Amino acid sequence: MNEHELRILLLIILAAILVIGLLAHMHYFVRITNHIKRTSDRAFQKEDLKIALRIHQGSNFNTVMLFSWCLFVVAIAFLYFLTPEIFPNWNYFSFPKVASDSFGLAYFAAALIILPGILIGIFIPKGYKYYQISRPLKQATLFVPLLLLVSISCSIYLGTIYPVTDKSFWYLGYASLIVALIIMLSPIGKGYLEELRA
Repeated sequence: MNEHELRILLLIILAAILVIGLLAHMHYFVRITNHIKRTSDRAFQKEDLKIALRIHQGSNFNTVMLFSWCLFVVAIAFLYFLTPEIFPNWNYFSFPKVASDSFGLAYFAAALIILPGILIGIFIPKGYKYYQISRPLKQATLFVPLLLLVSISCSIYLGTIYPVTDKSFWYLGYASLIVALIIMLSPIGKGYLEELRA
């Protein structure tokens, strides 16, 4: 396996972790719904169940997670699409007017935050409302923006020195990215595992 294939495989792993997190979140509701149906004679609507399960996580936690998911989108795009190494036809340098501008990277990041950020703002905070998140886990999420900023910084450095490459910075950026993703999904994973044991 060459370097290019390995990095594509690592991207697939990131996507797989995201899909697993989504499936765990969906199955979490299926299990709870089935459990209530088995133990209660009352009819109920799915929306009523969601309202009953809601837990207020606090504005600080919601803000950190919203910011973290926006940074995650920027970090993954910078790592994989900033230079032509991985996707020669789909990258930042394919837009010479933007790439040559003094604020080109800022424009690129802003576009990545604004466009997916609308969807993130609508769906992400809602996703955490249905899980009991411990204080230590909430504290761990405070490190997520720092990890993602490390990943983004590595990508910016690689973009600055391009066409020279530095594998160590790329893998440091990837490691920071995947650790941040695991922490962000850990409340869902923990809640799902606890439901499986119930």
